[in-house]
Amino acid sequence: MKAVRQRLKDKNLEGWQRQRLQVAQMGLEGTKTQPQIAEEAGVHQRTVRVWFGLLRSGGLEKLLRKAEKGKGPTSWLDEATAGQMQQQLREGKWRRAEDAQGWLEEKLGCKLKLVTVYKYLGKCEARLKVPRPIHARQEPKAVETFRANFRAQLLGKEIARTQRVHIWVEDEARFGLQPVTRRVWTRKGVEVKAVVHPRYKWGYTFGALELGGASSAEFLHTDTVCQQATAAFYGQLAASDKEAVHIVIADGAGFHLEEGNELLPKNVRIITLPPYSPELNPIEQLWDIVKDRICNRVWEDLDELQGAINRVLEEYWSNPARVRSLLGNHFVHSEANASSMRDAAA
Repeated sequence: MKAVRQRLKDKNLEGWQRQRLQVAQMGLEGTKTQPQIAEEAGVHQRTVRVWFGLLRSGGLEKLLRKAEKGKGPTSWLDEATAGQMQQQLREGKWRRAEDAQGWLEEKLGCKLKLVTVYKYLGKCEARLKVPRPIHARQEPKAVETFRANFRAQLLGKEIARTQRVHIWVEDEARFGLQPVTRRVWTRKGVEVKAVVHPRYKWGYTFGALELGGASSAEFLHTDTVCQQATAAFYGQLAASDKEAVHIVIADGAGFHLEEGNELLPKNVRIITLPPYSPELNPIEQLWDIVKDRICNRVWEDLDELQGAINRVLEEYWSNPARVRSLLGNHFVHSEANASSMRDAAA
């Protein structure tokens, strides 16, 4: 106690040293509890306990010694383990930080705090992302083969270089009176509700976006999906430029048309995507945009809903820049533009 009082008389003390000595003095006097000392000193109770521990273990010299920066504990994450951890992250092995914690503990043979795991995840540039769903029946090799051979399929249509060509990505979506709900911005603690009125009525929208060229967009609403409905839409594409050849890239749904089908217009060619591979068709993004604009609403009937859908689609059929923006970064757009067939496009 005497030594503490004597050091407090030193006029060369720094502010943080004087604060620690004052805390030590109150503790040695024994008239105040730790919470009271912490409140009077303006620090947290944990800080008071740490300072008392320094005083007990090393006296005033340790209490008044400034901790050296950059002298923390040595990291368990060596270069080899970091590389293996990055590979686990590339493969999406962990959904929670606790999953990474278990892997690290098994790998390193030591118990790690969760805060340390988060630090190691940060060092490996880990990011928490929502995965893109992939159908269990998708064949990855078929997807890779399609990517590798896509340009060859375009050129394999054997269309004269003087012939105008339009290349379309095509798909269809079902829209109905079943509610579509999406997230909304709100304040913390506020319960968000969306009024719904589920009914089993729906219609279908066929859509096609042009790769390059005029970046056109064509749409057709139908009551059902069948080969006749598909033929009507392909006929609409064919009629948009009767003197041109139209190459349609679409999935292999049973109601789609293959080359040789008598319902297929004569100036339409087909390229079929591998099964269960919607990521290969960039128009799929458009349906999510539409749903985002019609969500959290009750629609009186299908006509009202269709009107709302048309207001979204009009932004694409009337503005080629929107089409280019949607398709521009997709591989089918790049491959179509890189093929010599693009020279013949309108």
